[in-house]
Amino acid sequence: MAYRQEEMTVPGGTGDARRDRGIATRAKILDAALKVFQAEGFAAASMDRIAACAGISKMTIYRKFADKEALFLAAINQHCAQIYAVDDHPPAANVEEARAALTDFGWVFVRAVCEQHVLDLYRMLLGEMQRFPQLGADFYDVGPARSIAVIENILSGVMSATDARLRAEAFMHMVMGDRHQRFLLEKAGRKNEAENDAAFAAQIDAAVRMVLGL
Repeated sequence: MAYRQEEMTVPGGTGDARRDRGIATRAKILDAALKVFQAEGFAAASMDRIAACAGISKMTIYRKFADKEALFLAAINQHCAQIYAVDDHPPAANVEEARAALTDFGWVFVRAVCEQHVLDLYRMLLGEMQRFPQLGADFYDVGPARSIAVIENILSGVMSATDARLRAEAFMHMVMGDRHQRFLLEKAGRKNEAENDAAFAAQIDAAVRMVLGL
């Protein structure tokens, strides 16, 4: 099976050519790993296939990652880090600010988890859980736990730490609602964007109001 590998660059660079090459190589490996894991599943994916997809040697991968599990986790970690940056979502100063911040993040979150490659990856993960249970625990730490941390941080400015944590957990699941389940189970199509956006808008609004008691 052939995979398309886009050219990877290091935005801005560091000024150190050797370090920039190392960063670019790591990015190519992680990008290729996600493609192969999504296409073949964790068990079937091999370091040889990932190396071929990335256009580098298998030895280069092993110099950066101890094994396939470490590579999988690093690939997921990088993808999630780009979405769930806690520092980009500071504590809200008041309820209205919290409402705006939660609404904005709600859209960021649902759009991220409903991307086709993310849905494919999630299905793959569920299918591999029986054989590789630690993958699920690791995925939770770099994915769902991060989104909860973002929401919790936003809420921490307007309520107690205990309430912020509990409501953050509820908010994450509420914004996905039934529409995410429909996408995950191939019940909903993507052609009617207006209908899908309306459904998510209603879910996000309801989640914001319930979490903030509005």
